[in-house]
Amino acid sequence: MRTTPTLRRAARAARALAPALAALALALGAAPPAEAAATGATSAAAVTAVASDTDGPIGRGEVMDRAWSWVNERVPYSQSGCYTNQFGCYRPDCSGFVSMAWHLGTSLTTWTLWNVTADIPAADLQPGDALLKDSGGTDHVALFVRWADPAHTQPVVREEYDFGHVAEERVWGDGLRGFTPRRYNRLDDLMPYGSIRVKYDSMGGLNSVLGAPIRGERDAVGGRFQQFQNGIILWHPDAAYAVYGDILTRFWATDAERAWGFPTMDEADGAAAPDGTRGRYQFFERALFLWSSPTGAHVVHGAIYDAFHAAGHEKALGYPVTDEADEPGGRAQKFQNATVHWNAATNTTSISRP
Repeated sequence: MRTTPTLRRAARAARALAPALAALALALGAAPPAEAAATGATSAAAVTAVASDTDGPIGRGEVMDRAWSWVNERVPYSQSGCYTNQFGCYRPDCSGFVSMAWHLGTSLTTWTLWNVTADIPAADLQPGDALLKDSGGTDHVALFVRWADPAHTQPVVREEYDFGHVAEERVWGDGLRGFTPRRYNRLDDLMPYGSIRVKYDSMGGLNSVLGAPIRGERDAVGGRFQQFQNGIILWHPDAAYAVYGDILTRFWATDAERAWGFPTMDEADGAAAPDGTRGRYQFFERALFLWSSPTGAHVVHGAIYDAFHAAGHEKALGYPVTDEADEPGGRAQKFQNATVHWNAATNTTSISRP
C-alpha cells in the first residue's frame, strides 16, 4: 500500500514544528541546532567536539573540525616551516595536516604515521580515518570524509597534496589507488559528534533515556545513525531524532528506515483511548508508530492510516492491537475499538466495530 497524502502532510507538519521549537529553545538559552554538515555525515559545521589533549583520545567531530580549519583557511602546501592557527603549529604538508587533525604532539611523516595507526577494512572507513601510502614512488596521506558514490569506490578526502595547491576537500575519482585505510589508535569512535551530538546533548547526554553510546556513528540508508544503550539517534538532512524503547524494537523488526523512512519528530504522548488507555507515538516519513502498555507497539500506514486519521485517531478507535495484515480482498488492522479494512479492488476503506 502506498504512502498517502494525509500521512505525508502529517509528517510535514511534524517537521514544520522544528524551527519554532528551535527558536523557543534558543530563547530559553539552549544551543541552536547544528547546520547540515558539508561532509554528508553530521560533522563539519556542527558544534565542535570536546577539546582533546595533545596525543590524547579525540573524537571524530573534533578531527573533522580541525581538518576543516585548514581547508577553510586555504593553507598552502609546503614541506618546511609550520602553519599556526588555533589548533597549534604543524608542517603544512600531507602528514603535517593529518597530525594537526589528530592533535598529535608533533608533525609526523608518512613513514611514522604507521606507528600510531592500525589497519581497518575499506568498508569500515569513517570520517577522520586515514588513507596512507609510502610505496611505489608515492608518499602521501589523506583524511577520509565520506564516499562520493553508493558503490563506495570513490572516497571524498581532505588533504594537502602538492606544491602550488592548498588544503582542500575533493573526490578521488580513481578510487583508493593502493592506499591503505588506517585508523588513529587514540580516535574515540564512540564519542557523538555533529548533529547527532547536538541532539544527544539536548536530551541530557549520558543521563538521558538513551544512556551511553555503544557504537560509533555509521551510515543509514540515506542518512546516519548512532546506537546507544537504550536507543538510537537517526540523522537525515537536516534533522536528528531519537528512537528508543518498544517503538525502536518494532521499527527494527519491520525493516527500519528502508520501509518507513526517517523519523520526523521525537516520541511524544498520545491521546487517551475511549477506555482511558494512554500511550506514545512517533511519526516517520511513511508511517505512524503507536505504543501503549496493553497493546504494544504497532505501525499504521497507507490507506489504513488515512482512515484512522479521519476517524479521530486513538481518541476514537483506540490503540492498534495488531499490525496491518492480509484478509480476503485486501488488508485489515485491528484497533482496541474497531477494525479498519482496505479493499484492494476499490482502493477504499471501511471501519467495523465489535
